[in-house]
Amino acid sequence: MVVKPLVYHPNSLLREVSIKVDAFDSDLQDLIEDLVDTMLAEDSMGLAAPQIGELKRVFVLNKKRITGNKSKNYQSEDILCIVNPRIEHQENSIDSSEGCLSFPGRRETVKRFSNTRLKAVNQENQPFTLDADGMLSIIIQHEIDHLNGILFIDR
Repeated sequence: MVVKPLVYHPNSLLREVSIKVDAFDSDLQDLIEDLVDTMLAEDSMGLAAPQIGELKRVFVLNKKRITGNKSKNYQSEDILCIVNPRIEHQENSIDSSEGCLSFPGRRETVKRFSNTRLKAVNQENQPFTLDADGMLSIIIQHEIDHLNGILFIDR
């Protein structure tokens, strides 16, 4: 689709709570494609809809990049689309050094959990549960914070 311009702090849009996705239509599919294209263009581990100006509860993850693989050859299975996420369980508090595309060049130490259980639906509105640990858990928490209007500098 299209690489979208990023929303940078201090844009107030980043502080708003995103709305639940109810319509799994072509507009949602276009948004997801835009998120993926923008995430890949930025060589990012993840990207939430508010970061491209859409207040919807959706984000995408680059599983290959999260595991440390720097290859630019992506397959569809390397991308995870998460819609209407809910964290069901978390454990093992850790300190995480994080950056964010909405804060170019800035890093902060953030309290996160090393283990997270997530419930969500995919782009076809099919429910799934994901047990994540390590970096995947941290990125999930970071992106869900974006959906809730929380920035990593708040943590």
